[in-house]
Amino acid sequence: MANNQFQLPKSVETHFQATNTSDPVAFLSTFSEDAVVIDAGKEYRGKAAIKAWSDRDYFGDHLRLEVTNAVQDALEIVVTAKCDGEYDKTGLPDPLYLDFHFTLDGDKITRLRNVLSSNSRAVPLPQPIAAFYHASDVYDDALLAGCFATDAVLADEGMEYHGPEAVSGHILEANRDAKVTTEITGCTEKNGDTVVTATLSGSFEGSPVPLDFHFTVENGKINALNIVLAGA
Repeated sequence: MANNQFQLPKSVETHFQATNTSDPVAFLSTFSEDAVVIDAGKEYRGKAAIKAWSDRDYFGDHLRLEVTNAVQDALEIVVTAKCDGEYDKTGLPDPLYLDFHFTLDGDKITRLRNVLSSNSRAVPLPQPIAAFYHASDVYDDALLAGCFATDAVLADEGMEYHGPEAVSGHILEANRDAKVTTEITGCTEKNGDTVVTATLSGSFEGSPVPLDFHFTVENGKINALNIVLAGA
């Protein structure tokens, strides 16, 4: 399926187009000679190994990928895609969404890591909110702070945090300490805010807990976030 919504680097765009049009030559051309692919816990180094892997797991299984989201940070671009094909679906979510973590050098892919998506239900999210959850997952301080306006306010557990650095610092410290994982289950608009419902699990009392994240977004930045129990 063509990607008409997200502006992806040419090599990443070609990765998905070549997969969906069964073009292994174009697919392989996107990788550098010493590229590394990590897929299903296995590592493939160099074009010969990547060709053998893709011939089997992409083109042999007639893999089809529908891009549903993309987030860029300082080190990589992460593309979420809905997957289908003739692979063994035993024990896998249905539908299956994967996060494709691309590292680029110029116009070539130097590293690709494929993992189950943290947004496993592929709930559509506005770009700054999608970036918020990605940055929270990978503990990227700069990317997370960059999601917020300079006068942003976070309200969480009766406390307020002001400014991008204070907000991102609180979120990442809490996530690291409790080894938090997030499952996004819904997204609605309410009174001008975007409300994302997610279940958080980790090493904290009451885990797992469903929460509502009330985001106020203006001019592409989050300027207010209120985190409360779901349905409160």
